Amino acid sequence: MSRAAERQEAVRQDKDQSWLQEQLRIGMGGGRFPADSWLRQDALAELYGVSRFVVRGALERLSEAGAIEHVPHRGYRVRRWSHQERLELTEARLVVELAMAPLMMARRTEALMAPVRQACAQFEHAAVEGDGEAMFLNNHAFHRALAVLAGNRPLADQVNWLREQGMRGAGPGWPKAGGVERSIREHYAMVEALDTGDILGLQGTVQRHLTAWQERVTD
Repeated sequence: MSRAAERQEAVRQDKDQSWLQEQLRIGMGGGRFPADSWLRQDALAELYGVSRFVVRGALERLSEAGAIEHVPHRGYRVRRWSHQERLELTEARLVVELAMAPLMMARRTEALMAPVRQACAQFEHAAVEGDGEAMFLNNHAFHRALAVLAGNRPLADQVNWLREQGMRGAGPGWPKAGGVERSIREHYAMVEALDTGDILGLQGTVQRHLTAWQERVTD
């Protein structure tokens, strides 16, 4: 194989690994691969139609990012958030997102609200269909669109980064204690608060939304 062909093959494999890494993140967030489940290379290669080399590369990347853990002589396993990690991440998100609410309220426009409404409706539709991965994607789309309302790129990037750290590990989620229905209600409540200019209502809903997981755990 020529050097040019080797470079092209390396680029292709890198793209495939990045793609698979994202698919596995979605799978973890959507419930296909719950916390403590094992990620078998042969099964993943068959499921996603890629080589074991690509699978191994994607798993190594996820392990380096802390989303999964490598157990010697056993393989890779989806990592579970510790209670303390979730508490600290929630605290950090609350500090940023509650402070963003006045900016979101002051700078929102109907054009900026359109993606918020769309993601809100699509999350509800995915929930009705029982599509966990679509729920995961549309939930992220909803919160990303909310962050854009503040009109401040560094703040939006920071809150998105904090939220997406939740993809590093799995923990209790929507299926417990009516979490899906509650998330739908709270998404619509945020939209209503923005439409009516209710800053305190928005902040209160955001706080309840971010801390709801604490009601679904006992450890």
